[in-house]
Amino acid sequence: MLLKNKLMMAMLAATITLAGCSEGQKESAEEMKTEAAQKSEEMLEAGKEKAEELKDDAADALDDASDKAEELKDDAADALDTAKDKANDAMEATKKEAEAAKVAAAAKLKEACIAAKKKLGQSTEGC
Repeated sequence: MLLKNKLMMAMLAATITLAGCSEGQKESAEEMKTEAAQKSEEMLEAGKEKAEELKDDAADALDDASDKAEELKDDAADALDTAKDKANDAMEATKKEAEAAKVAAAAKLKEACIAAKKKLGQSTEGC
């Protein structure tokens, strides 16, 4: 915007000075004015192209970031599912081990009861 304003002021100054110039000077000034306008147009087009490239680059970066975030989300969900499965497996194994220990403890207790009652000469029916 600043460049555009400077070019406009230069063209205005050139136009004002044309009033007191000779014909050759006027033609030279007109050529310079035309060249300045062309250069301004070229710079404006180059700026537009660069802005479009930057916009495309930013859109690509955003797409890449979105894809990476989605991958991370999927990986986290998979890790959570795996952890849940392992926890469930561990719980089941612990339950089975506890049940087996309970049965074994009951059998040992019964054996101890029978042995104690036999030593005391009592009936083993309550064991």
